[in-house]
Amino acid sequence: MSGSTPAPRMLRVSIVLWWIVAVVLLLQTGSMWLGRAELPGVLLRQGAVGAGAAQDRAEHLLLVNTLVAVVFAAAYLALGAALFRRRPWARIALSAVGVLHLLMLLGTGAVLSVNAVVLVIGAAAAVLLWRRPSGDWIAGEHD
Repeated sequence: MSGSTPAPRMLRVSIVLWWIVAVVLLLQTGSMWLGRAELPGVLLRQGAVGAGAAQDRAEHLLLVNTLVAVVFAAAYLALGAALFRRRPWARIALSAVGVLHLLMLLGTGAVLSVNAVVLVIGAAAAVLLWRRPSGDWIAGEHD
């Protein structure tokens, strides 16, 4: 951590919560890949695609969801690390990434089960990130 004063506890907890969101996203993606053989059948049962397109659609969904999850996870991990180095822009960027993630989840209707937990953890992390002690420490003297 940067400087002589350690980050306040609520900021450390916020960063860890963002990192937990990143890990959950990656675990969720790994789980999708482990269950990829069942995905075409699920798409067929839901009536999302016809029989001929199920396999292609399943592969497309896996790739797109993996890319999105990796990008969000990398952003949460990197921006959290930047906060430990007292980069004020990282707080704004992390909040913007969190809002974008929230909008994507709400826009796709994917707010059940694991995603609901991700939303709650992200909301708690955002609140702690913007509490006064966190902001005061981030805006303090820089290296």
